[in-house]
Amino acid sequence: MSSRIMKLLVKPLIFSLLFASSSTIVVAESSLSVEQRILRMENLLKNQVLVEQSQRMEQVQQELTALRELLENQEHQLNLIKQRQRNLYQDMDRRLNDLEIKGGGHASSSGSSSRVAPVASSGISSPVPAPVKPVAANAATPVVAPASGDKNGKNAYTRAFNTLKEGKYQQAITAFNNFQQNYPDSVYGANAQYWLGEAYSVTRDYKTALGEFQKVVSQYPQSNKVEGAMLKTGYTYYEMRDWASAKSALEAVISKFPGTTVSRKAKERLQRMKREGH
Repeated sequence: MSSRIMKLLVKPLIFSLLFASSSTIVVAESSLSVEQRILRMENLLKNQVLVEQSQRMEQVQQELTALRELLENQEHQLNLIKQRQRNLYQDMDRRLNDLEIKGGGHASSSGSSSRVAPVASSGISSPVPAPVKPVAANAATPVVAPASGDKNGKNAYTRAFNTLKEGKYQQAITAFNNFQQNYPDSVYGANAQYWLGEAYSVTRDYKTALGEFQKVVSQYPQSNKVEGAMLKTGYTYYEMRDWASAKSALEAVISKFPGTTVSRKAKERLQRMKREGH
């Protein structure tokens, strides 16, 4: 039998088999009830939904992983920034303390009783920790007798200043008040007065702090602490929400000390007040 005849016979046979198979499927489909067909469609849809949900969950998991990595990286960067700030603050604090202590030696030794201030420093306080419970302005301050051999109160001033740095604000207030009473003509007087204002300010006793800062300006007009005290006067008025007085005090700093750090800080606070609508 030739191959051509074989092909002619095979084709009808394949067609017959395919037709029979299709007929069987059609008959099988037609034999299903409506409920069975609906159930079958539901199963198909359910499988499709499950696949989509699985894909979506995988995508969400990938996004969460990426976010977690980003968060960990940001946390690491934040820790580095905090560490740099701590190092900076400690260095500033150390430098400021050195200036405070060494500056007293440059004061005049002529024996004059005038209360002029003495220490070469920026007049701007180093960062301080969060405020604590205020000290009453009218609270009695225990008076401690001056130590013998403590010329100009250098040791007393150093102890008071270190107490302030340690965050012992109430004790620092007592120490600086005692210093001012025991050494009224000390070359450290202006500095002690300034830090007394800072100690009251950090305890949020702003009314008393304001008076202490103003004493720096009135009692020690030649001191390098005056510019810092004037700036802090403006800051204190701001904390007291006395916007007009704050603006006036800050403008006075800009006018009297143009081009200085305190002038720049005064401008920044005025800009902040403007943004806040004060």
